Order: sequence, then structure tokens, then C-alpha cells
Amino acid sequence: MIRAIWEYIRERKWRYVKIAMVLIIYDYTLLIPTQVIQRLVDHLSQQTLTQSNFVWDIVLLVGSAILNYLTAFYWQLRLFQSSVHFKATLQGQAFRKLVAMRRPFFEKFRSGDLLTRFTTDVDGMADMAGYGMMVLLFGGGLFAFIIPTMFFISWQLTLISFIPMIFLVVSTYFLSRKQEEYVEQNREAVAQLNDEVLESIEGIRVMRAYSRRDQQVKQFQKKTASLSKTGDKIASIQYSFGPLALLFIGFSTVLLLLFGGQSLASGQLSLGKLLALQLYLVFLIEPMWMMADLILVYQTGQMSYKKLKEVIDETDDLEPDGPHYLEQIDLVQFKDYSFSYPGAERKSLSGIDWTIQKGQTVGIVGRTGAGKTSLVRQFLRQYPVGEGEFLINQQPIVDYNRHSIEEKIGYVSQEHILFSKSIRENIALGKKGASQEDLVEAVAQAAFADDLKRMSHGMDTLIGEKGVSVSGGQKQRISLARAFLRDAELLLLDDSLSAVDAKTEQAIIDTIQKERKDKTTIIVSHRLSAVHQADWIIVLDQGQIVEEGRASDLLAQEGWYYEQYQRQQKQEGE
Repeated sequence: MIRAIWEYIRERKWRYVKIAMVLIIYDYTLLIPTQVIQRLVDHLSQQTLTQSNFVWDIVLLVGSAILNYLTAFYWQLRLFQSSVHFKATLQGQAFRKLVAMRRPFFEKFRSGDLLTRFTTDVDGMADMAGYGMMVLLFGGGLFAFIIPTMFFISWQLTLISFIPMIFLVVSTYFLSRKQEEYVEQNREAVAQLNDEVLESIEGIRVMRAYSRRDQQVKQFQKKTASLSKTGDKIASIQYSFGPLALLFIGFSTVLLLLFGGQSLASGQLSLGKLLALQLYLVFLIEPMWMMADLILVYQTGQMSYKKLKEVIDETDDLEPDGPHYLEQIDLVQFKDYSFSYPGAERKSLSGIDWTIQKGQTVGIVGRTGAGKTSLVRQFLRQYPVGEGEFLINQQPIVDYNRHSIEEKIGYVSQEHILFSKSIRENIALGKKGASQEDLVEAVAQAAFADDLKRMSHGMDTLIGEKGVSVSGGQKQRISLARAFLRDAELLLLDDSLSAVDAKTEQAIIDTIQKERKDKTTIIVSHRLSAVHQADWIIVLDQGQIVEEGRASDLLAQEGWYYEQYQRQQKQEGE
């Protein structure tokens, strides 16, 4: 953590040099009132005070107060501005890493844990760069000025008065070790609580349907109680540092007055100097108290840095990006291809031999869990490439730049990912700089135009988080419109017509056949009517291709496709 903050400071060294120079002036202005009091007391005790000396000291006090305010405003403002920029830099760095990663990366972290790392942990680092640096610079500066000044007045009395400080340092060390354990526990409790909140929000309908609300509330209260208990432990140690510092400074004061009184009686020390030593000791109370805060801020920042570094250093285990740019997709081939998810014992795909020509519409069907989605995901490069050969234009897919592959693909997933924006903004994500005509055409191709007319604000209708204000079928068609707008060379529809009626489904299929004659389309579906007109159909079972051919060929084979077709035709007839 210190290295990361130091690198940030080094990149902006001149800003921090200015802060340091102004801070030196600020720290010195804090000592001026004590020096003035020392002189006044000595003059009064020796009856040598003159009017000119008194006026000069008053002017010096007023001037130092004004300078103290101006310098404090400048260095604190600049320091905290830098900490805010440091926070933004951290968040930007972590977010860039986040959007560049694929599925294996996200499977290594819980959603709530990632949220904690982006909020609580970033704030912890920012606090160290802001408040922590302020305490370090301010407290360190005061120590750097006060201790030499005390030694200059009387090094013997200074050493004697600092004897209790040794015990303060030892006590602080052992307390901070214990506090560090509680800080780590507290951070994990916050992450678990965030997980609980996210799961509750996402599953609120299920919880209500199964009357699990009370149980969920109890579980949440249990976790908040655990978090509160850990927070109490941290507070009990944190707020013992300040009183402990006061206690030992009190002992230092007793020693100073005891031995200083003897020096005063013997004439070795003036009253003003003894009073100045006492005031300097009192001055140390504030930085001591702030140093207690610094311990917690440092421990929190150190823990936060560790968690953030895990995110930044973690990889998605994918192969290095290929050097070649994919110009177009003419031919896709799988040769004896097998694939298994990271950590899985069983293969999701096995022995796949499949060739796709440009311009084909291909259907993928099969039982639930047969491997349909796993096969489609191979095109998206969400996981490391499996065993065997996966070729595009007779070249291994890993040889291509991943971004160039993504540019050629339109994808509609089962989950229908929508954002808390308007319909227009959700669809426009498919193509940068899309015109109104492009959007209208995409909406028509997705058979969504009639639904849009019935919405009060048309394309500007807000659909809520994850499309909560629209139906399942409307979610699918908004997602389809986004994909149609992209007009990609390869369109992947992963069970994307399941929530629309038969008439709408047929209208969309007709659009695909008409508008995408020279482009490749892969349709995954449980309903055979969605793929019945495809150029080629493959049937998957337990990750293997068990049937393939045109619809008429598959019906003639009287295998799984034939049985499923007869069953669905019967259900539609009923």
C-alpha cells in the first residue's frame, strides 16, 4: 500500500513539494504562541517587559494566527483534493480491469465482495491517502519541530519527560495488533452483508412467493449484529489509544514538573522555559490522539489495498490475445472439440465435429443441460478454449484478436440483460452512433413496434433496473432489437424466443430469413418451430451431437427430434 501511494505521490511530486513547504510554515506558526508566552513570562518574572516588546509580541501572535489559517487551508485542501483524485484513479483502474475480464474471473469473486472492493476498500485507500497522509504530515511535522525545540531548552528534562512515552509505544503496538484482527473480520462481515443485500434484492419475488421474508429478515439481523459486534471491538481499542496517550503524557507532566521544579529552584532553568516545556508536552496530545486514528486508517487501508490488489492482479485464465485481426467470418469449424468449465469434473462438450458456412442459419436443440449454451459460448470466448480444434477461416480462434471477434458477433442471451435506462438507450447499445431510422428498423425486425406504440413515452420509456417494468416477451424483443441493430456477421440467439407467442416468433424468424440471407445465424431453442426452417439443425445430448441435418432429414430419422416435434405439434393442437 505504501508503495502504491508513494508511486502516486512521485507522479505528482511538485504538488506534494508545495504541500510540504506550506506545511513546514504551518507547523512553525503553531510554535510561535508558545515562544511568545515563554518570552513574556521571562520578561514579567525578571521585570524587564517593555511596551515595544509587548506590542511586537502581540503583532507576532496576530500575524502567526493569520498565516496559520492560510497555510492550513491550502495544504489541507490540496491534500484532500489529491486523495479524491487518488480514489478516482483506483476506481478507474479497477473498473477497466473488470470490464476486460471474462466469466472465469467473476466466478472467483462474490458479487457482494466485488461491490465491497469497489466501495469500502477504495474508500479505505482514499482515507489513507487523505486523512492518513494529513495525520502523518501534520503529526510528523509537529514532532519534528517540538522535540528538537524541547531538547534545545533542556535535553535532560526532555529525556526524563519522555520515559513514559516508551510504555505508550509498547502499549500501542500490542493494541494495534489486536485491532488489526478485528479490522479484517469487520471487512469480511461487510462483504457478506453486501452479498446478503444483493441476493435479497434479486430474489425478492421468490422470497415473497415462498413466505421467506421473516426468515430472511432474521438472517440479515444476525449478520448486522455480528458486524456491530466486530465494530464495537474495534471501537473499544480505537478509543483507548487517546486516553492512553493522555495518561502517559500526564505521567510525563508529573516528571517534568518534579525535576523541572528542582532546576527552577537551583536557577538552572527559567520559569518561561519550564512553562514552554510543559506547553510543548500539551501540544503533543493532539498528534498523539491523531496517531491513534492513523493506526486504524493504516490497518484499514492496508487491508483494502490487499483486497483491491487481488482484483487488479487476478486474471480470467484466458489465453493471450491473438495478433491477427478478423476481417470477416467465412467458415467456422469444430474438429473433435471438447470443453469443460474450470473446476468441473465432467465435460460439457465432447467430440464436437461441426462446420458452419457463411450465410447459413443453424439451429441447436436438445434436452435441458445438453450443452447448447456451452456450445454457443465458445464463440464469445468467455472461457479458455477446450481440447481439439476450433477454427475460424481455417485458423485457430486463439490467433485472432478477441475484440475483432466481438465486433463481428451479435448476441442475445437467455438472461435478457437490460439496463436501468430508456428503451432507446438499451437498443442503441448495439451500434455506436445509430440513427433514429436504424432504431426504428431494428424495432420492426424484432416485432416490437406495436408494443412500443402502446407505451406512453415510446422509445424514451424507462424500463427500470433489469427491465423490471416490461414483460418477459418485451425484454426478449428489446434484446433482439439491440442485436438486429448491430447487423453482425454472426448472430447468436440463445433461447431468445421462449417468451414470445407463436405468431411473433414466426414474424421474427421470417425477418431473420429475409434480412440475414448473406449472414450467419445460430438459433438455440427448446421450441422446434424456431429452428424448423433452418438450413441445418444439430441435436445435442450430454454434450455430444447425436443428430444433425435438415428438419426433413431429422424427422425421417425418427429420433429425438422427431419425438419432440410430434409432442410439440400435439400440444399446439390442444
